[in-house]
Amino acid sequence: SAVFVSRPKFDNGSAIFCMETLTEIALERCETARCAIQTMGNLAMAYGFYGPEWNGDKISAQDEAGEGLSISDPTETWIFHILPDDTGKSAIWVAKRVPDGHIAAVANQFTIGYVDVTDARNFMASSNLYTVALKHNLWIPASGRPFHFALAYGTNRHQSAFACTRRIWRIYTLAAPSLLPIFSGYSDGYAQIGYGEDYREPYPFSVKPDRLLSVYDVMNITRDQFEGTAFDLTKGLDAGMFGDPMRFVPRSVRTDPIEGISLLQYQKGLGWQRPLSLWRTAYASITQSRKALPDVIGGVTWIAQYAPHFSSFVPVYTNAATSPSSLKAGTQYKLDKASNWWIHCLTGNYLSRWYVHTIDEVKSFQRQIESEIAVSMKLMEAEALSIYSRSNSFEQPKQVISLITIYSEETAIKVRDQWWDFFFIVAGKYRDIYKVVNPHTEEFLNAYTLLSVPRSFMEWSGFWGPPGTPPPGDTRPLPVKPVNVPSEDSLEIYDSKYPFGMDFTYTWPFNYIYTKASIEEINSDRNADRWLGVFIGLSIGIIGSCVCTYIMNRYTKQKNFYLPIQDL
Repeated sequence: SAVFVSRPKFDNGSAIFCMETLTEIALERCETARCAIQTMGNLAMAYGFYGPEWNGDKISAQDEAGEGLSISDPTETWIFHILPDDTGKSAIWVAKRVPDGHIAAVANQFTIGYVDVTDARNFMASSNLYTVALKHNLWIPASGRPFHFALAYGTNRHQSAFACTRRIWRIYTLAAPSLLPIFSGYSDGYAQIGYGEDYREPYPFSVKPDRLLSVYDVMNITRDQFEGTAFDLTKGLDAGMFGDPMRFVPRSVRTDPIEGISLLQYQKGLGWQRPLSLWRTAYASITQSRKALPDVIGGVTWIAQYAPHFSSFVPVYTNAATSPSSLKAGTQYKLDKASNWWIHCLTGNYLSRWYVHTIDEVKSFQRQIESEIAVSMKLMEAEALSIYSRSNSFEQPKQVISLITIYSEETAIKVRDQWWDFFFIVAGKYRDIYKVVNPHTEEFLNAYTLLSVPRSFMEWSGFWGPPGTPPPGDTRPLPVKPVNVPSEDSLEIYDSKYPFGMDFTYTWPFNYIYTKASIEEINSDRNADRWLGVFIGLSIGIIGSCVCTYIMNRYTKQKNFYLPIQDL
């Protein structure tokens, strides 16, 4: 989102360029990232820039008024931000180079902070970067604070930090887990707190991974659902009985006056956490610009259609004559067996129902496919490099292009067909509340295992009474965590709302006033419940054993005709 919104030319405005068109022109005209940045910036300034969500309403268009993307070549990677200027006829832009050996992430908000336009190695910017900010008091030099692009031209993503800052936190801490002690998933709407020993520093622009990341490491990052964190989408009542990370939109009050809610009501809610792999993802892509290889071979775009956690990445060479047919087949409105997208969508929709029981099998299958591709790709590239190196004639590159085109086509089709085979296997393995564990037996009880429901779901869905009622014998329900926590504008607000930190297990309802005494009481009750449970269990076991011994003894005597039947 951005502070300025422009009206496009097609709707009686002045702005001609959107991000898609600028990107296409830069790809056609440039060989380097710097050239692409300068070309897009110059065109946007000369002819105007507008955001992708224009629908005639400037207020609703503000959320998508700005754009941020990464631009790479074999030697450099840059983060590029752009937004309309205050006239609607030009643009404001800035770019920052990602330090060598670092990773940088952008998640629906500006991430470039302090800018030094005198550092040409690491920054590029429009000529109006400072003047527009000064004109509208978006930056006041007299304050002593250096110019900060995100604070000047971005908007406060207070209500959508779960979709913005938290995804950046997750990417950085997956790549560099060593940062977890000084990196919090809780920040403000500008990501200006949450980092450092006391969490009072802004999120970093980029971080250095703990180890060198492979393309397969990046694939796994794109599939993340915040597993193992306080924001784990596979946990909690909203994940259902089987930990489904999908979170859907509510009904509108316009179509359902009773069960529906208004947009304002929805915006006032805490919101659902947005994972890195979202169910409505059309596709994910990973680009590689490999300097060690000739350009005709070195550029690869890995494409995973549908949500990455239920998909496989297919390598598509940038110099291929055509893109794979199965990646272009079909429409989202009708199932098409020839389409990669549809088999991933079908498998995801089917297996999500039992997510926590099925996802490990999916991950294992993904690793199998990725291992096969790694081997076949290495062999094909060795052959392509051999052909390329034998001659510098015009014909040799054409042979390489043919080879990489055929490889991408065949790999995409093979991946599609493998997923179809996998779907029929898992469709026969998982159904209703059963999982087939032994298909070679005729004994029903030995062939299946039950896909069981966790106790917490039974408690919070009201199995033993009102929601949150524990089973008989327990005085307290299993604790739940406030997963959907919005951003706050200061650490002081966080401290006042959550006095024991966000790692503390708060029990329902969340408005319960926690004090040290109440914490000790809760822990004492939990310990008492545990010992009471142990005592009851042992007592029942001892009594049961005595009763069984008595009955068996009487039964044995009955079989030996020592006692009449009525005495039993």
